[in-house]
Amino acid sequence: MTHKYGIYQATSKSCVFYKQDEDGNQSTFNIFVAKSNDVNQKNKVFAFIDNEQMKKDNWVNSKETGIKDVIEAFGGWSSDAPIVFELEAQKSMSQCLSSLKYNEDKDQ
Repeated sequence: MTHKYGIYQATSKSCVFYKQDEDGNQSTFNIFVAKSNDVNQKNKVFAFIDNEQMKKDNWVNSKETGIKDVIEAFGGWSSDAPIVFELEAQKSMSQCLSSLKYNEDKDQ
């Protein structure tokens, strides 16, 4: 089955991607960055996949997730996506996760 992919939203705090099947049913991949008010605490990322319309299992990270986990989940969700979408999604995701990446680099 061929899916149509797109980006609903891409900001420095969140990204929402979608895929749509031939019947118009959609699944979304959602990423949200929660900024910590404590300077000693890292920003946190939360992600979930809403597959309700496609009648598939949803995915939610039960605790804060690292960048690697988000990218791995996204790769599974978008496994049949065209390369053009992948490139745009990587650009949007990079913008969204940049504050996390900075924190992870700082800790090493």
